[in-house]
Amino acid sequence: MTSKQIPEDATPLAEGPAFPLLVKGMASLMMLAMIYWGVGAAGQMVWEDFSTGAALLYGGALLISLVVYVWILKSRTLISRSTIEQTWIWNKRVNIADIRQAKFIYVPYLSWLVAPRLIVRAGPAVSVFYTASPEVQRAFACLMLGK
Repeated sequence: MTSKQIPEDATPLAEGPAFPLLVKGMASLMMLAMIYWGVGAAGQMVWEDFSTGAALLYGGALLISLVVYVWILKSRTLISRSTIEQTWIWNKRVNIADIRQAKFIYVPYLSWLVAPRLIVRAGPAVSVFYTASPEVQRAFACLMLGK
């Protein structure tokens, strides 16, 4: 097999965004609100009393918030015949053959608000895969039914 060929069991059955538009919109509103009130609070601060430790704490919190926000916007979930993957700050990947327990959480008529997710146990590790894509949700349901 050459490096250009993809094994048949690794071709995606379904792929799509991990989080629904409403979750992305709410995350965007929360980021805007945090920036708006942060700028307002910065104008009222006494900067001479602001320690290096406090600056590191605020900077770290802002950095973590921004990184998580970006990944909420761009995270994707993929299921193939052999693996389930989700891009995130660190990518998650589980071989389907290694799954010992699985639970698919889906709230009918509320998937636009509560992101459906597949929780799997593969050995001692537990992984959660979110999806807003109906195709990936169907593939998760088929996996749960043993198809």
